[in-house]
Amino acid sequence: MNSTLQVRIDKKTKERARRAFRAAGIDLSSGLRLFLTHIGRTGEVPREMFTYDNAPASFMKKLMREADYALKHGKRYNSAKELLDDVLGKNR
Repeated sequence: MNSTLQVRIDKKTKERARRAFRAAGIDLSSGLRLFLTHIGRTGEVPREMFTYDNAPASFMKKLMREADYALKHGKRYNSAKELLDDVLGKNR
């Protein structure tokens, strides 16, 4: 059974989305259906959609916990060369 969804969005954003979907070869309605189907299937909103300004509070809390942990327990480097040597395994 199909359902109708109405969305209020400013014209500029709608037009940008319409152009992006058109470039991918699909219309706006199909693009939104694809997006909602993806979320329904995975149970997640794609992380790359979030910016610092619009990320959900739960995501920002997790990000801050990870940053706090990294500051307390992460490695420190005195130079970019030292960091690269460690990452590339040249200090072994």
